[in-house]
Amino acid sequence: MKHSFIWQGRNDGEGEAHLRIHQVINTQAHASYALIGFSSDEGVKRNKGRLGAADAPDAIRAQLANLPVHQALSIADLGTVICVDGDLEKAQAELADQVEVCLSSGSQTIVLGGGHEVAFGSFSGLFQYVQKHQPNQTIGIINFDAHFDLREADHVSSGTPFLNAAHLLAQYQQEFHYLCIGVAKHANTQVLFETADRLNCRYIYDQALRESNLDAITLKINQFIEKVDVLYVTVDLDVFSASIAPGVSAPAVKGIDLSVFDPLFQAIKNSGKIKVFDVAECNPKFDLDNRTAKLAAYIIFNYLFD
Repeated sequence: MKHSFIWQGRNDGEGEAHLRIHQVINTQAHASYALIGFSSDEGVKRNKGRLGAADAPDAIRAQLANLPVHQALSIADLGTVICVDGDLEKAQAELADQVEVCLSSGSQTIVLGGGHEVAFGSFSGLFQYVQKHQPNQTIGIINFDAHFDLREADHVSSGTPFLNAAHLLAQYQQEFHYLCIGVAKHANTQVLFETADRLNCRYIYDQALRESNLDAITLKINQFIEKVDVLYVTVDLDVFSASIAPGVSAPAVKGIDLSVFDPLFQAIKNSGKIKVFDVAECNPKFDLDNRTAKLAAYIIFNYLFD
């Protein structure tokens, strides 16, 4: 773990009403929330995407630092797991261990990616925690993403994390509960749809994600959540339109809108079942005016505050 980011920003005055996140982070011994960075785009490289996501954790932190604190918040920054010399498997294992430690200390974990290979590390950490502490509990995965990320490959990559998760669960004779929201038909091959169907995945097309359809979609999501005990929620920023998320590995031609995402994300949060949450595929190298990093920080802000 590397601790190099300096939390700093505006100071508007004395008193709680003026506080920003940089003023409250790392100030309490036991934090309700813990941030972990995951500096890697090795999985994107293996998946033949455009590189730059390794720089995301600190870019997102910089946008989080100045956001206001609207209610009591205890949050810690535990540093960043770095993928060294292309050893993605080692980095994912290290992330998993850090996530497990976080959960064992009672902190909800927020992971800042990095390529979407972050997902297998985040999931594995939750899996390890559940195996040790609540082995009878069922894990559900909700992925906001244009892509299934169920790719068959010889090595783990940003395209394989949920198939990797399915295989891990199968080793322990456990069911794979996976809901992918925002799937773009033009961004997934037929074999990926066949894999999703074979694994009994649930998915909602990007074209269905309209404000007029919110009640029906929320019902689908709640039906999925009811069947599981704890949730791992991951947001791949390429699920959004390139106009608000230009800095990603694979920018979306269509993408979903925040007016739809926000209420769905709120509904999932309201379940009280989220244990691990991450944002993935922020790529500062291709960002414009920090739009994508700001979007990631905005989503995390909405996760932290009611």
